Amino acid sequence: MSWYWMNQAMAELHLAANREFFAADPDRYLAAFDLTDEERRALRQRDILKLWDLGAQPYILRGFQRRNGISDADFNAALAGRTYSGNL
Repeated sequence: MSWYWMNQAMAELHLAANREFFAADPDRYLAAFDLTDEERRALRQRDILKLWDLGAQPYILRGFQRRNGISDADFNAALAGRTYSGNL
């Protein structure tokens, strides 16, 4: 698992140009990061629960949620019952 790169791919979406690139061609955007197929699929599908289970850092995941138009209600529903145990 490439925990660092998965989080980095989400964090770099704070730049408008990267958000536009990701929206237009997620595969090309994600190719710049050393990701597993599972991480790449979760990012492309904007699968909040899967990203969480793969170890997404909570603050970075929240930014990813907001930058991708996922509502707070959907975000909270996806993570209902989950707790953060950290990755290290």
